[in-house]
Amino acid sequence: MSNYCPHLWNGFTIRTNGDIYSCCLSKAIKIGNIYEVELKQLINLPALLKYRKKSLEGDLECYNSCTFVKKDISIEKVPEYIRINYSQLKKIDLIFGRACNISCIMCIRSRNITKNDPVLNPKILQKNIDITPFNEIIIQGGEPLFIPECLKYMTFLEENGKNYTILTNGVLINDEMAQRLSLHAKRVIISINAANKETHEVVNQGSNFNKLISNIKSLQSYRNQNDTELKLIGRMTITPESILEIPDFIQNFSDFGVDYINFGYDKSTVPQLLLENPSLKEKLKIKIINSLKSADLEKIDTLRLIYLGLIGFDMYNSEFFSDFHEMI
Repeated sequence: MSNYCPHLWNGFTIRTNGDIYSCCLSKAIKIGNIYEVELKQLINLPALLKYRKKSLEGDLECYNSCTFVKKDISIEKVPEYIRINYSQLKKIDLIFGRACNISCIMCIRSRNITKNDPVLNPKILQKNIDITPFNEIIIQGGEPLFIPECLKYMTFLEENGKNYTILTNGVLINDEMAQRLSLHAKRVIISINAANKETHEVVNQGSNFNKLISNIKSLQSYRNQNDTELKLIGRMTITPESILEIPDFIQNFSDFGVDYINFGYDKSTVPQLLLENPSLKEKLKIKIINSLKSADLEKIDTLRLIYLGLIGFDMYNSEFFSDFHEMI
């Protein structure tokens, strides 16, 4: 049986120090550094060919523990080749830096930041990455809207007619930024991380829930005014503090002003919490299933709920999310 990972064929992740990876996970293979070489020179390195071959043969070690790739949900069209052309690339994930304007309790990126922390250089990215083939450009931080270098690269993308997906806590989306994102972003993924104000402000320390919802609705308003196809996605990274609010998040997400919702979870705490509390898990599972029965599954990415054992594979039905799980 294949354990096909599309990211080995489709794109790359570039981290804050310029290191280039075949995926976004810590076990992914490093293939170079964007400060030293053009991306197009790296697409068929022997190490990558080896891992593509291992994937097709069902021997990819990281596959079973991966929570980014769809498994046993839909049949992928698996390629028969291991070499690719640069023009076949689709996705690139740029992690600009760790700097952030708030401090989420589960976020390891924003801890112990120093003034010498690496930040991606937009001029180097422009020089060494031909963005022509990419139709999925993912921008992450830290908080991307808090990082000047990221804002400069967004301008470069906009001037070259490239839309992007951005992951943000939403706090810095004032009217000017809402207008800008409504015109140039493909997706804005907003870390809401809870279903109510109190829990949100515990998890997203330094955020203001009411202001965040106002910012999201400003995005919605500018999108409608400009008649663009921007998609607004509310993301809930599940933590022990917020786990009981999953059903409410599913039922009430439209009140936040978002079109879709997506889940992640804190790997260091949540799986262990569910393992140690089977009765909690079963009660929560029942509530989540009941909330999904009356929800529009096309607007809800349930993949991580499946991997946590909180629902079954029969409750995955979102075509909207099918192409970019491995990036978010």
